Amino acid sequence: MKISFFPEPELEFANGRTHVDVRFGIMQHGPLDRGTPLAPSQLKVGFIGTDETIDGVRSWLLRSRNGIPAKNSKLSNLFPPFPGFSENSCFGASLIFHERWCASIHKREIDGVVTNAKSNEAVQDAADLFLDYAKDLTQQGGPMVLICAPPRELLAALESKIAGRPDAIDEELDEGSDPPAIKKSLSQPYFHDVLKARGMILGIPIQMVRPDTYSAIKIKRKKKNTEQIRPLQDEATRAWNFHTALYYKAGGIPWRCVRDSTELTACYVGVSFYKSLDGGRLLTSVAQVFNERGEGVIVKGGEAVIEKDDRQPHLSAEDANSLLRQAIQTYRREHKNFPARLVIHKTSKFSAAEVEGFQNAAAEERIDTLELLSVRRSLSRLFREGTYPPLRGTFLEMDDVSGLIYLRGSVNFFETYPGMYVPRPLEFSIAETELSPQRHAQEILSLSKLNWNNTQFDGGEPITVRAARRVGEILKCIREEEVKPSFRFFM
Repeated sequence: MKISFFPEPELEFANGRTHVDVRFGIMQHGPLDRGTPLAPSQLKVGFIGTDETIDGVRSWLLRSRNGIPAKNSKLSNLFPPFPGFSENSCFGASLIFHERWCASIHKREIDGVVTNAKSNEAVQDAADLFLDYAKDLTQQGGPMVLICAPPRELLAALESKIAGRPDAIDEELDEGSDPPAIKKSLSQPYFHDVLKARGMILGIPIQMVRPDTYSAIKIKRKKKNTEQIRPLQDEATRAWNFHTALYYKAGGIPWRCVRDSTELTACYVGVSFYKSLDGGRLLTSVAQVFNERGEGVIVKGGEAVIEKDDRQPHLSAEDANSLLRQAIQTYRREHKNFPARLVIHKTSKFSAAEVEGFQNAAAEERIDTLELLSVRRSLSRLFREGTYPPLRGTFLEMDDVSGLIYLRGSVNFFETYPGMYVPRPLEFSIAETELSPQRHAQEILSLSKLNWNNTQFDGGEPITVRAARRVGEILKCIREEEVKPSFRFFM
């Protein structure tokens, strides 16, 4: 065994400028595509909600336009100010509102869903209510992104139906090592997931916003008979995350990983699994990321089965072949080229049949290099002197084909550990590769910084795995023919 440390990977912003931090990179250089013809300079935004929530979101966005001061803290790198969002700001883009792009839902309609919230159809009814207004609004044309602002009482009523479902932060990364974790996500779909899935037919990305975001209060909730208070991010951080996500959904590219020009053009594929809503089938989801601009496209896979030997989900050789060929062909349709190198991150171990299927698909599609890695959150932990956890980027090479990499931990740039719990490293094992474990660990560390929903870069998961799992929650709520290939519709 050997321990090493990788410095924080740099990200690329406008004009090829780099920085290790998302927010400082955008403030100093602008988003990656700034100054290019593809960069959105005016983000036309539509709103769906009650009069109160629409007014609340719009007021907050207008107030954010000129910037939000940093949180009062000595940790200035962790809590930078929000610089504002206008054509004169570092984003070089502004939000455009119009009364014609606002759809106000009547209070009696919200009350009707809240009253019937105990029924099994409550989440569907709530989604229907928002989508009926969204259809009318989109038929008039104009908005590039729809902001859905449900009121607090509606969210509270709907979330009471999914009590006991683990929060995203608590979910296991690797369902393959813990089959019950798959069952945990079965009870009821989230309103957020149903809305995104069924709203895909509108052809406009949806951004849902909770009242906590624009009107922050601390929300008490019950968990195991103990009231806990959900901590809220500071206002500047919330503004960073919200506006950056809007920029991406409107067609912009905020940042990307720095790539060595001598490296092969790579495509990273995340393979994860999810149960169908009726619990009767174990399906495969694929989030295929990225081309050189960081674009992701989505492919829906076939059924998987839990093997008796290792109790992990696996594909047959034929299904693995079909899945990867479909992914490569979708990539080609979207990006007009083939990658030279394809890396698969799968959340369970590779069976011999899966390796055979993926290898045959890569050969049939003339992919030069195929690399197969199983990734999971590890139960093993490292310790260092003092009270802080290991540094993010700490790598333990266990042998020639496996290792542990800390994607969450103390961060030198932040000068602290920004988490609340003892972090768990990510464990990976290699089924097929042409690179060393160190190179894969460094690559996973870089991929953990590609999450356009979160501008704090220590997300804890590579985007391959995070996207595949997140996409699966939405795919289970959607019919095959309505799936949009762009990741913008899923985040």
